[in-house]
Amino acid sequence: MKITVIGATGRTGMHVLEQGIGRGHELTAFTRRPQMLEKVSGLKKIVTGDALHVSDLKQAIENQDAVIAIVGDRRVPVAAEITGYLIQAMYETGVQRLVCVSSYLLGSTRPRVITPLFQWLLRHSLADRLSADQIIQSSKTDWTIVRATRLHDKPATGHVRLQAGGHEFESGPYEICRADLASVLLDTAANQDAIKSIINVSWGRNK
Repeated sequence: MKITVIGATGRTGMHVLEQGIGRGHELTAFTRRPQMLEKVSGLKKIVTGDALHVSDLKQAIENQDAVIAIVGDRRVPVAAEITGYLIQAMYETGVQRLVCVSSYLLGSTRPRVITPLFQWLLRHSLADRLSADQIIQSSKTDWTIVRATRLHDKPATGHVRLQAGGHEFESGPYEICRADLASVLLDTAANQDAIKSIINVSWGRNK
């Protein structure tokens, strides 16, 4: 597949690039920091740009089969704004398939997942992420939202649990490493059955 990765030089994005190249995909990396990709070989293209500019996004995604978007920063809540520009760019280029990373916290009601204090500290970034998800869901793209539990940089396990329809997990662990999330994102991009759905992902084996 021809896939553009938005947020390619983030910690999850770098795993998507590495694994996507290993799978034989033609990957375009979109980033503001191309210097971070100097040691990455096998990319089809690197597009330097700002995700707040539709023209830059169009250059990155034109003629692609899918877009994997990993956007948002807890310090600067711009996920909704970027998502709106990305949807516009997809409309204008005719690209349909979109896989976007979101947060499991948006659909979780279980107290064990997050403390009230942590919820309060993340209130702005979660509100921003929720707005981004709503923009995606109301779009005419072939979207899938992947809501990840707590992310970290431990080694990949290859053991993940998926819950379709945004349903909560009945038990923990409520965490996953970025390498395993990257694998899920690539699998999802090629999965037509996942279109127009929210998928929760965490570590563990599906029963």
